[in-house]
Amino acid sequence: MLSRFTVGNFCSFDKNQTLSLISSSIQNHKERLYQTNDFKLLKFASIYGANAAGKSNFIKAMDYACAAILVGVENEYFEEKKDNYFRLNPENKTKPSYFEFEICIDKKIYAYGFEMIINQKRITEEWLVKLNKTKDEIIFSRNTSTGSVYFNNDYISDESNSRMKIYLEDFQHVTNKTFLSEIVSNKSELYKNNDKMKILKDIHGWIGNLNISYPDTTITGYDGFSKKNISDFLDAIKIFKTGISDVKATEISKEQALDKISPSFRKKIEEAIQRTCPKDCDKDEAFCETCGFKMNINGRLIFVTFKNREPVFTEITFEHFGIKDVQFSLAEESNGTQRLLDLLSILFTRKDNSVFIIDEIDQSLHPQLTRRFIENFLHYAKRKDIQLIISTHESHLLDLEMVRQDEIFFVESTPTGDSVLYPFDRFKERFDKKIEKAYLDGRYGGVPVFDSIFFPNDDVE
Repeated sequence: MLSRFTVGNFCSFDKNQTLSLISSSIQNHKERLYQTNDFKLLKFASIYGANAAGKSNFIKAMDYACAAILVGVENEYFEEKKDNYFRLNPENKTKPSYFEFEICIDKKIYAYGFEMIINQKRITEEWLVKLNKTKDEIIFSRNTSTGSVYFNNDYISDESNSRMKIYLEDFQHVTNKTFLSEIVSNKSELYKNNDKMKILKDIHGWIGNLNISYPDTTITGYDGFSKKNISDFLDAIKIFKTGISDVKATEISKEQALDKISPSFRKKIEEAIQRTCPKDCDKDEAFCETCGFKMNINGRLIFVTFKNREPVFTEITFEHFGIKDVQFSLAEESNGTQRLLDLLSILFTRKDNSVFIIDEIDQSLHPQLTRRFIENFLHYAKRKDIQLIISTHESHLLDLEMVRQDEIFFVESTPTGDSVLYPFDRFKERFDKKIEKAYLDGRYGGVPVFDSIFFPNDDVE
């Protein structure tokens, strides 16, 4: 579960801004909170803001950080984003950007983060800290500028200590990839008889399994659909009145699935397969069956699951209004139905502690359909340890009978152009207050303010 995420000097964010999912003392809907050793976490968060206020940039910051951690910064993705520092302050070009996840694993909280000079594609600092009530415990830290490195000896046996020292010395000035990713790759000897070292793999795995999607995402890490729950999936679709009367799942070969796609997209899929089910995975086969993702390939909906650590490709097509033998592909469904099918996968995830982050969840959806989906998720969250973070303009969700005050956040652009993130519960509104109109009137910020109405010259009298 995610406890906090902090970013600074990235796109429209200048100073560090934090999304905190630590619950407040609010009493309503407390049955869907997640209990850690020290406090409770929210399972839902919604981020509001005007266009260009910075909502999507906050989600992009998480995406950017994950990519840097998992694959390093020496590739086209980071070359294209060399100007993603806060450019309205020219000095920021040479200042490090800040990224930190606070993650809950086995009820304990860990802070993992790094600093990076984006324009130079250079990681300058990295750290992993176990957060305790009294005194925090550093697991490892490094500074690539000074060459200083530290690893907590309590996490490794005496026999492996000398080997770890070699890895640390070799990594003193490495700036193009993270130590976390390096130390979990092909280092199985370090993990023998070192049970506490497992947290490194757990943190890395959590980041690798973070599900971030945008309206145009073609590959998502949602793992919910399988032939086993096709009837439940169909029942869920029917609730939303899409006209779909049946779903057909057809197993196809890898060649059939990847037919007529570009080499770059094929490479992206191969990377997703390796990331989802790595060759050195030490999980049992039962866990392997919960892994997977889905793809939109040329308008075809294809799910990738794993059996005996090998990918299995399944194409999904749809029947309408009970007419048999007439199949429709994903591309033939409306934009709203396509969006809904993407979202429904969240409700069918088979992994505990899954975290889903969705930008512009309301795009292409009717307001009532968006609300109905969130209602279903919040009901589901009472019995499942699952987390959903969304950005949205949908004011119909601002209903304090449905959501908690601390589940609402706003992003606003300041007069100097930087984005500021703040929680709604700082306004101390009553849980029974009707807040939708107050929000649209600008009571809480996060809405556009227009100076005047624009008319083309021909229409001006």
